[in-house]
Amino acid sequence: MDVTPEQRTYARLAAICFLANFVLQGLGDGVTIIARGGETFVQTARYVAENELLWRVSTLEVGLSWIVIGILAFALYAVLEPVNKRLAQLALCLRLGASFVGAASLMFRVAAARLYPSSATEGLFTTEQLRTLVSVMKQGANAGVHVAWIFQGAGATLFFLLFLRSRYLPRALAGLDIFYSALLIPMSAVMFVYPQYIGTLKLVMLPGFLAEVATAIWLLVKGLRPRATPEARA
Repeated sequence: MDVTPEQRTYARLAAICFLANFVLQGLGDGVTIIARGGETFVQTARYVAENELLWRVSTLEVGLSWIVIGILAFALYAVLEPVNKRLAQLALCLRLGASFVGAASLMFRVAAARLYPSSATEGLFTTEQLRTLVSVMKQGANAGVHVAWIFQGAGATLFFLLFLRSRYLPRALAGLDIFYSALLIPMSAVMFVYPQYIGTLKLVMLPGFLAEVATAIWLLVKGLRPRATPEARA
């Protein structure tokens, strides 16, 4: 079965969304990482207060990345719906769930950012009280992200299973994507229960990030392979 021009168009859109998501998340989270470099809560609060516009822009970039994930879900659905409509619909719903939950978790990051300037108002809160409040907000934001990653991993696993079945991607690449997408589900659950291991577990998922980058580049440069016929799959 030949790949339609519409599928090829959506495949390239999916590739662009993959890369845009990585760039937006990297830029948005980069500011947070720099701010956390402060040795004390007061230093972090001072950084946020002095760079409020930068902080807001970085938060917006993270929000846009979750929107891009929703667009990516629809693009992948358009590509893979002819392979198996029901599985593609389920994968779309799961990926959209990730987009919605992840975007909603931003409210905690915004609330935490509003607390930092309060440290400059003497007598309003003690430093320890503000540190506790910000910590609670961060935990809420992290919990939302980890639940979103569970949705995302489940949806991505189904999408890449359809890629493997259709042979639109090389088998090795699709298989690698399936493995790391499925691995994201238990890893996110562990991060949710044991947040002290978040840093280590994120490093474990680095090869999965590289596999998705490779997938995006393949779709952008090579496009989709002709779909394998039932005889070829047999």
